[in-house]
Amino acid sequence: MGAVFPVIRAAIITLALAVLAGCANDDDSFDVVRAALLPGQQEFDARFQAAARQNAPQLKLALLQFDAATLLVRESRRDGIDTWISADGATVLTQGGFIVALHGFGAGLLAADVDQTRTMVTAGREGASERFATFLTGNDETVTRTFRCVIENRGQDNVQIGASTVSARLMAEDCLSLDNTFQNLYWVTPADNRIVQSSQWTGDFIGYVATQVVP
Repeated sequence: MGAVFPVIRAAIITLALAVLAGCANDDDSFDVVRAALLPGQQEFDARFQAAARQNAPQLKLALLQFDAATLLVRESRRDGIDTWISADGATVLTQGGFIVALHGFGAGLLAADVDQTRTMVTAGREGASERFATFLTGNDETVTRTFRCVIENRGQDNVQIGASTVSARLMAEDCLSLDNTFQNLYWVTPADNRIVQSSQWTGDFIGYVATQVVP
């Protein structure tokens, strides 16, 4: 289970996205994702460069269904929300390791309330929870959904973080709404209850996003 992140390298990855290149779509969301994950096609975003020069914390990010990945740097932390920026200026917002928004990737997650899940997962508790999410559709409309979830502690699992093997607690979150089901996975270090790796569903278009901290 700890090998969910073999596609990530500890540098910005410039990929020829075969999946994207072979897809035809009436809306431009695929082009937006391609641009966000192909920073070599243009100059780096100034905000990204500024954060990188300050040796800001880094986060590896992979869009699993697109077989594509990049490296983010943390631009800011405000009220418990971390804003991570890509070389192209796209941003990912996280709260304690939980993805709460994606901006600049086309259709996707606009906002999420993950308080119940976050409390249970970081504490290693099992049981039922709710989460709420608002998504931007391909038609530039917003849809808000309520998900009923079940949290399960799957025990110890090892994660490869850089050159080190980290022992973590694997937590699973199985959620459903009227029209969606998904499963999120979180690897949590028991010493400080920190998420070091995850696989999280972010909506119909982007699908699952994997994250891993950079040592």
